[in-house]
Amino acid sequence: MEILVRLMRRPDHVLSRVQLVDAIYSTNVHVSDRTVDSHLRNLRAKLRDAGVADAIETLHGVGIRMGPCAGA
Repeated sequence: MEILVRLMRRPDHVLSRVQLVDAIYSTNVHVSDRTVDSHLRNLRAKLRDAGVADAIETLHGVGIRMGPCAGA
């Protein structure tokens, strides 16, 4: 849920996986990229089930952001 909140606060702003991890987890916890990917996959599935397809965009090599349809 915290990932969704972070992305929705600034829908056009791109956040890297590192920025998401730093914002969500405490500094003394090791979190792999796969953990973030798993959360994003589950979040995308829930949004798709709610009728909001493609709400989260991955910009390869850059980061993640809310897509334009998310604010509609």
